[in-house]
Amino acid sequence: MIWVVIAVLPYFLVFLFLWTRKRQLNLKQKSHNTETGNISYIFSVIIPLRNEAVNLPELINDLSQQSLGSTQFEILFVDDNSTDSTREIFGITAGDKGNFRMIESQGKGKKAAIALGIEKARGEYIVTTDGDCRVGKDWLKSIYCCVQDNEPDMIIGAVDIMDTGTVFNRIVQLEFLSLQAVTEMSVKNGIPLMCNGANLCFRNPGAERYLEMVNPKIRSGDDIFLMESFKQEGKIIIWNDSAKNIVSTYGPDSVFTFFRQRIRWVSKSPYYRQPVLLSISALVFLTNLLIASTLIASIFIPGLWLACLSMFLIKSVPDLILIGDILDKRKKQGLLILFIPVQLIYPFYVIISGLSGIIKGLFSSQLGR
Repeated sequence: MIWVVIAVLPYFLVFLFLWTRKRQLNLKQKSHNTETGNISYIFSVIIPLRNEAVNLPELINDLSQQSLGSTQFEILFVDDNSTDSTREIFGITAGDKGNFRMIESQGKGKKAAIALGIEKARGEYIVTTDGDCRVGKDWLKSIYCCVQDNEPDMIIGAVDIMDTGTVFNRIVQLEFLSLQAVTEMSVKNGIPLMCNGANLCFRNPGAERYLEMVNPKIRSGDDIFLMESFKQEGKIIIWNDSAKNIVSTYGPDSVFTFFRQRIRWVSKSPYYRQPVLLSISALVFLTNLLIASTLIASIFIPGLWLACLSMFLIKSVPDLILIGDILDKRKKQGLLILFIPVQLIYPFYVIISGLSGIIKGLFSSQLGR
């Protein structure tokens, strides 16, 4: 049975190596400024909206309290064919704010909405978030200082799930934080694997070039496709480590919406062009498939219990290190109590969402919204 256990070692070694290297890079990383310097930029914050009337007032309130000077940024809300009172709510809550604008998209989907925002933008840098997000008062200032420190082409920021107090919500938080940990680790290692359009900053490429970069024929996936294009062009991509940069969003409120979201994410994978991303994704999937298969087989072959337990422990070591790091950073150590239960169901979740997503990506239409 030793070969079964050895099969999990690549997962252990890859993630432990990346985590160790990230720790070394953290020690060398210079601290960011807390005040804006002499170099001046204009930021264009683009927020695509579709039926966000309920969430819009809170987001507008957050954005109106930004500590970054109002002359240094503009907010472009792009309405993506909303059927609720999104436009009316904007007029009531932000109509008198000089650097807030609402644009109506004639296209279809998030990519077309962002492209229209870029076409109308006057900033050297584009910042994106979503209509159901919340941001702190220093959100834009933290990005601005990061640009002044590094002059990067893309800044990937942190995203968090709001705590609603339910057990399911906290399980979702823990799973999402594991993705955030991998995102941060990969960016700091110079091999960015993921990003989130809810907190993203990039040099303005122009509307036409943006659409070329984000693969407009594929539904959603705008953030990952854009990151891939920047990476292939050799652009500078960095992680914003400031605690003031975190964007909060609502998580899925049911098992059904959770799996639907994850399957949608995975469905883009057949179209990704990063060999490292695809290789690590395959490693994660195969490792979890092996553990789940061995667990099921051990019901009929008792001798496999020891091999299954050994694989579970080997895989859990880097997982615990990664999640422990980010729980400390986000001050959510209490979620650690869910680590073992989540680890037990995680292999089955990966198999279901992974296979369903790949099938959806290969055989379902990716066109449209």
